[in-house]
Amino acid sequence: MKNLGLILALLLFMASCQSNSTQYHINGSIAGLDSGKVYLVKVEQGKAVSVDTTDLTNGKFSFTGTAGVPELHYLRLNERNYFAQFFLDNTTIDVEADKDSLRNTKVTGSPTTDIFNDYLDELRNQSNKMREYQREYQAAAAAGNQDKMDKIGIDVTAAQDNLIVFAKNFVKEHNTSIIGPFITLTQLAKPLPYADLKALCDTFPADFDSSPYMQRLKEIVEEKSHKAVGAQARDFTMNDPEGNPVSVSSFKGKYLLIDFWASWCGPCRQENPNIVRIYNEFKDKGFTILGVSLDRNKDAWLKAIKDDQLDWTQVSDLKYWQNEMAQYYGINSIPHSILLDPDGKIVNNDIHSKELEEKLNKLLK
Repeated sequence: MKNLGLILALLLFMASCQSNSTQYHINGSIAGLDSGKVYLVKVEQGKAVSVDTTDLTNGKFSFTGTAGVPELHYLRLNERNYFAQFFLDNTTIDVEADKDSLRNTKVTGSPTTDIFNDYLDELRNQSNKMREYQREYQAAAAAGNQDKMDKIGIDVTAAQDNLIVFAKNFVKEHNTSIIGPFITLTQLAKPLPYADLKALCDTFPADFDSSPYMQRLKEIVEEKSHKAVGAQARDFTMNDPEGNPVSVSSFKGKYLLIDFWASWCGPCRQENPNIVRIYNEFKDKGFTILGVSLDRNKDAWLKAIKDDQLDWTQVSDLKYWQNEMAQYYGINSIPHSILLDPDGKIVNNDIHSKELEEKLNKLLK
């Protein structure tokens, strides 16, 4: 019986240890400050949300709770002073801060944060290189040295490409950490084409599906699949300025440029003369354009069509960024153009005037 009691006590102790392993314990100190409020904060849908609050007593504070898949969290002192960022693992996290140098706060104990900091170290190195390129470029511009400026431009492009390669490799090496989806979402989701992004996301474990990072990545992958090269374009119908319904499928048999723009978009208006010139050159050779306006003011839309001499078919639902076609294709900046072949399949996504002209010269000449 004594042995049985000992075994039961041991099992209870082990259960207690396992229970603690599913909780986080944040132990913090702020030197030079005795009292105040400390907030545990995370970002939800672009807004800072307070998860928990505690008192700073004699320069010490603590939080305890349970986290799911680790997410990026912050600590805030009183109402404004953010002084730490870390991924909230179910472990013991120590925070050492000084009221006079909150930016130098030290956070230890979070394995996920350690991985993230390794990535940030390389980002800082790259950022320092970019600042040096900027100084060199400004000096070359002041001296009127165009050759030097061109060379620096090439170096900057190469550095940006290298940063993407580094991020991809880092994610592949850490695909079993939530850092993988986080870096993919914040650094790679926009520049990577659909196939590359999907392949990367497919390497992440199913346990991450509940993470907001993974949920947003899946939405982006779905959006990118809609405009992936070779995909069949969806047959939208939208009204022209006279209220007549126009369908994408009605242009089959020609190369069609779906041009997302708006009267209020400066870069769109600057690009329009180039698009007009290309349209006039190729309109009798099997090419046409469907303008999709993200306007919400019909008069401004019609005036821009007239002022910019846009002689091709124009449609809009006047819903601004909630335009149905723009939503489907995940359009978050304009101008943005998608080129379809005569069968309605996507040839190029986000094609600009210079690339468009080169492409049409190959396809139609």
